[in-house]
Amino acid sequence: MKTICLGWIILCMSAHYAHSMNNLRLPDIRSLAMGENGVTQSVFYNPALLAFRQCKEIHMTYYNRYLIKELGSLNGSFYYPSSFLSSGVHISSFGYDSYRESMIRGLMSKQLNNSWFLGLSFQYSFLQTDQEADKSSYLSTDIGMVCRITDNLLIGLFIMNFSSASIQKEGIEIKDFTEYKVETGFQYLLMNRVLIAGTVGYTPSTFLRGSFGLEYGLLDQFRIYAGIKTTPLLPSFGCSYTFSRFTIDVAALFHPVLGVSTGVGIHYSF
Repeated sequence: MKTICLGWIILCMSAHYAHSMNNLRLPDIRSLAMGENGVTQSVFYNPALLAFRQCKEIHMTYYNRYLIKELGSLNGSFYYPSSFLSSGVHISSFGYDSYRESMIRGLMSKQLNNSWFLGLSFQYSFLQTDQEADKSSYLSTDIGMVCRITDNLLIGLFIMNFSSASIQKEGIEIKDFTEYKVETGFQYLLMNRVLIAGTVGYTPSTFLRGSFGLEYGLLDQFRIYAGIKTTPLLPSFGCSYTFSRFTIDVAALFHPVLGVSTGVGIHYSF
């Protein structure tokens, strides 16, 4: 019982300061380091970006909020590109033994022409606790679009929980399972080693949020990232290193009240 109470206190504090941040729908570590500009950067976030992939990929990430182990998110995914219809699967888990949110997600994406890319994803999200009376599960759909204006400029649109329906709802209702989000953003390659990205988004609970990020290729195999996100103001930074077919990303985000959150990710292309 003490563990459950402690978990609830931590989760409520997190929700209050993070303004209903979705625990299961984070972008990848690179995007987090750049201010969370997932709408044009992360397949975890916008399924339309799957059509840009040229190789099959396996991703694993771990993100820990405020250095509290009970607020850890673990993600795994597999992407299979195809000229006809690219597809993928994504699994996420947040929490600890007494309180755990989980999601299984299927993605698909299609290049419509030289400029336009469309993506859909279908999610089954559910909650598990020590209390048998507390049950919650939902089905939802995301939709994303990306327009390639030039080789260096992308514009994206993403609607999270475009439609959703509850399967079971007893005791606890997780608002983030169903709350919709609309985001639009851009990504622009200034030069061979410098990329910038920005996003503006709307949710009913936070109204407008914005973010901006920068990537700099210090070396061919080594890149550094920096970014900032509003509501609340969260600066971030990170780096990545590529060797053989592996890439490792690390990131840190700084909350003005709760402190540092960290993340690490690895993906393999083949």
